[in-house]
Amino acid sequence: MSEETTTAEVNQGVTSDKNSNRIGFGPRLGAYLIDFVFNAIVGSILGMALGATLVGIFFGSQAATGSAEGDALMGGFGAMLGGMIGTLAGIYLMSLVLFVMEGITGQTPGKMLLKIKNANQDGTAAAGGTLWVRALLKYSGTILALLAGVTSVAILGTIGSIAGLIIFIGCFFVLGDKRQAIHDLVAKTAVFKK
Repeated sequence: MSEETTTAEVNQGVTSDKNSNRIGFGPRLGAYLIDFVFNAIVGSILGMALGATLVGIFFGSQAATGSAEGDALMGGFGAMLGGMIGTLAGIYLMSLVLFVMEGITGQTPGKMLLKIKNANQDGTAAAGGTLWVRALLKYSGTILALLAGVTSVAILGTIGSIAGLIIFIGCFFVLGDKRQAIHDLVAKTAVFKK
């Protein structure tokens, strides 16, 4: 077989190189959308359940006295505030659950449903440390935003937003020949069929 034929076959996609087994943009986007819906639904339900508890924690002195102020607070505005705080807390909590799942197993619910998994660049099973590095990079924006909210350190929110933007743009690297997002390139991982 001549070198010209081999080049033509490669250009037509008839190749057995290691990148051809990697998952491309479409299935990864599908897994992300499944995770997004899962996170929103389960996080919101969890958050609504936590909402009243969180209002009690944040506004406990007014809410617990039985005073007119407490009754007014626990009225319409208090219920709305509790729902908002609870929903945000539930969604962030579920984001952390997805982060831990991906750090331990290399999969999220979306990846499980689509039967894809994070692995080393060559397709072999990734070590736990490698999966944690990848997950930490991928969820860095969310983690920093959560830390900013908990600690009230505004710069963490700004850094989290910048990190989130970099990761978002880096996700489009999957469209390249290597089929790796920026967090995959840094962690030396890729996504393969399970």
